[in-house]
Amino acid sequence: MSTRRSVLRKVGLAGIGTTAGVALLPSPPDATDPSGTVEAATPPEEIADWLDEPITDESDAPIGRYHYEPTSDGYRATAPFNVVLLPDADGERGLERVMSVLTNEGWVRNPEEYTRFAWDRTDETYVRQEATAAQTYYGTNGRRHVRCWSFESVVSMQAHEDTSARPKHGIASYQRGRDTVEAIFAADGWAVSPGAIDLRNEKGPDHDGVATVIAESP
Repeated sequence: MSTRRSVLRKVGLAGIGTTAGVALLPSPPDATDPSGTVEAATPPEEIADWLDEPITDESDAPIGRYHYEPTSDGYRATAPFNVVLLPDADGERGLERVMSVLTNEGWVRNPEEYTRFAWDRTDETYVRQEATAAQTYYGTNGRRHVRCWSFESVVSMQAHEDTSARPKHGIASYQRGRDTVEAIFAADGWAVSPGAIDLRNEKGPDHDGVATVIAESP
């Protein structure tokens, strides 16, 4: 495992751009256990206000509903958020704590990807993705991939499985991305509550409109 992780990190740092280099990348590893066997935990009390009613406006909570791409006349919603994380740290430290779980699993930071934005209700502006990770740098044969933002110390994550990189990345599954993240954080000792927050952001091919809540155990 350590050898594979070292190779992936070197690939990411080198930014290989040749056809030969891409061909040498490994196929994405399977999820830790994305079969839905994560034991559900009770959502923490500090988010009780977000559990009773659907969140249909991004000004109602420090949680993103979608991430966006810029257009000629504003921003267009693209992928729905499907994971909310509550690290036992604030701000940037909390976000880095979240990302450390993925890097310890062998994921690559700052992979090849599209730039996306999320709405920050505090500053009333769209903010570029603050942290990203994927199972491989290019995702030549597909991969699991996440984009993250930290607003008011709550981390909103968009998790999905990419299609192969050619002709361009698309979304193969939101559900498998979410399942993979659940399994990884559960294995690291975090409390996982699948489907805890209703964001009313259903989207094909398979997102059901709810977000899993993952809280770091004290």
